Amino acid sequence: MAQIAPPAPTTVAPNPFETGPGTPAGRYLRRYWQPVRLSQDLPAGQAQPITVMGERFTLYRGTGGRAVVTQPGCPHRQTMLSVGNVEGDSLRCMFHGWKFGPDGQCQEAPGQSPRLVERTRLTSYPTHEEFGVIFAYFGEGEPPRFPDIPGFSRRYGKDMMSALVRDCGTYRRTCNYYINVENALDLAHVAYTHRLSSNPSVTEVGFAPEVLRIRDVTVERLDYGIRAVEVEEDSEPVVATVMLPNAMHLLVPQREGFLEQIAWRVPIDDTSHLSYQITSMHVDEAGKTWWDEYNARKKELIARYPATELCAEQVLRGEKTLFDFADHPDLVNIEDHVAQIGIQFVDDAGKENLAQSDKAVLQLRRMFLSRLADLESGAPIPETEW
Repeated sequence: MAQIAPPAPTTVAPNPFETGPGTPAGRYLRRYWQPVRLSQDLPAGQAQPITVMGERFTLYRGTGGRAVVTQPGCPHRQTMLSVGNVEGDSLRCMFHGWKFGPDGQCQEAPGQSPRLVERTRLTSYPTHEEFGVIFAYFGEGEPPRFPDIPGFSRRYGKDMMSALVRDCGTYRRTCNYYINVENALDLAHVAYTHRLSSNPSVTEVGFAPEVLRIRDVTVERLDYGIRAVEVEEDSEPVVATVMLPNAMHLLVPQREGFLEQIAWRVPIDDTSHLSYQITSMHVDEAGKTWWDEYNARKKELIARYPATELCAEQVLRGEKTLFDFADHPDLVNIEDHVAQIGIQFVDDAGKENLAQSDKAVLQLRRMFLSRLADLESGAPIPETEW
């Protein structure tokens, strides 16, 4: 009698790496506020195209200052709205002049009936702008409460809003976003990946030299993520917390002061992502003077080089070494670029050999997959203080 083979599985096990529309991780990330642009990079009266989690959108700022995110194309003929004209807080398509308000409602459609204008609208998305960063919500229903970043820092950090030096920034990295999320908890990599940027005899800025030690860490499972704390007796420890799904809080000693940072790793697609970070340097008045003087020279130093990801690609191709970028203000990022871009995408977990120093990474992955399983089963994702 002929054997009948069982049908092939119709579903793929959820994973944190794929975030396109309809994927488990994509649905999960869309339930949270995601940063989409630094405020300083979106002037009033300008529209820009953006891509988030494999989907295209239009971002613009009205002349009154309001940031708006809409679907990418005009509902008339799908012309890209990012090449349209901002008029007040509205956006007019450059193809046939259809005009839309910030709520997505069509306001004008030259040559068309009032009935068409009334029933035509864009899909628009809630936005929130704070700390020099524009956030958007791409999920279904009402957006969640925006995180209380100052309150979180006061509870678990050093009150970053009171720091004498504070800034926000962004960078692009050509690898899957989740590699960079996990990297926050991988404290063992610092002693090797950042050996150059932590050497004060070679570099001007960077981590304090004492971070170049392999120390054990305690791992704490929280209701909103995973925290890793170095076991340290003679100095302040490095502390890293990942707040699910893709935000993190870092406390790291620097040569000048103590760095506190909250950052988000936001997928562009499954092979590249943007990081947005709000950073405070806890320093005294002398330290502030030093940072102000250094920042005055920073643009000139950066201008000597291509973008940080291109610097990393030169290293990966063997054309340069990290020593060629020793005076680059973003050497720490270049070092991480080199390590992570080489991984690209974890498409087969069986290729990895996770070990003792990866215990925080393992805990995070298990917790992330557990949340995806809950989402797939229809269980509610718990609301947390973050």
